[in-house]
Amino acid sequence: MNQNRLSSKTKKPMQLLIVNSAEPDVTEFAENIAKIVQCEQVNYDLINYRDCQKQDVSKYEGILISGSPQGDDIVEHHQPFFQWIKTYQKPVLGICAGHHITGFMHGSDYLRSKEPESGHCEVEVIQDDPIFAGIGKTFTTRQMHNDSVTLPNNFIHLAKSATCFNQAMKHPDKPLYTVQFHPEYLNPELIQNFIRICVQHKT
Repeated sequence: MNQNRLSSKTKKPMQLLIVNSAEPDVTEFAENIAKIVQCEQVNYDLINYRDCQKQDVSKYEGILISGSPQGDDIVEHHQPFFQWIKTYQKPVLGICAGHHITGFMHGSDYLRSKEPESGHCEVEVIQDDPIFAGIGKTFTTRQMHNDSVTLPNNFIHLAKSATCFNQAMKHPDKPLYTVQFHPEYLNPELIQNFIRICVQHKT
C-alpha cells in the first residue's frame, strides 16, 4: 500500500482512498489520479481492487475508482470486490471501469462494443452539478473504451457525447458519481471538484 501524508489545503485534514481497478502490474490510471490528489495536498491510500475486501473503507472521506484496460468480463469479475459501494454513504468517483462496475451493480445494461470511443472527444453537460464547476457546458475528454453502460433507474444523467449516451451520472440519494471518460488525463478540475465535494460532505 502506498501512502502519502501531506499538509492539507483544506481546513480539516482528510484521507481519500484510490482503488486501482486494473491488475497489480497496471498502475498508470490510478497513479495519474494520485498525482492530482497529491497536488491538492490531500492524504490518500492507493490499493488494488483485490484488497478492497480487507480494507475498512468507512474510515475514508471519499473514494476514487480508476479505469482498467481489462474488458469483457470485468463487471462480473469485479463484483465481489466492490460490494461496499452499495452501503458506503460518502463521496465516490468511479472512472471508466469504475463507471461500468457501479452502473452494473445498480441495474445498468452492459453494452459491449456498441459505443466505443478512443482519443479526444467532446462531452456535453446536460445537468448542472458541482462536479462540473468551472468546466463549462462542453469540454474535451480523453476516451479509452469499447464498452459502456446504460443509465440505471433513478440515477441522474449528467453528461453525454455524440457516441456514448451515458458519459456521467450520479446516484439520486448520495454523492456517488461515475464518468465514462478519463479526467486524470485532460480534466483534473473534475477530480479537484470531487475533492471539494468530499470536504463539504465531511463538514
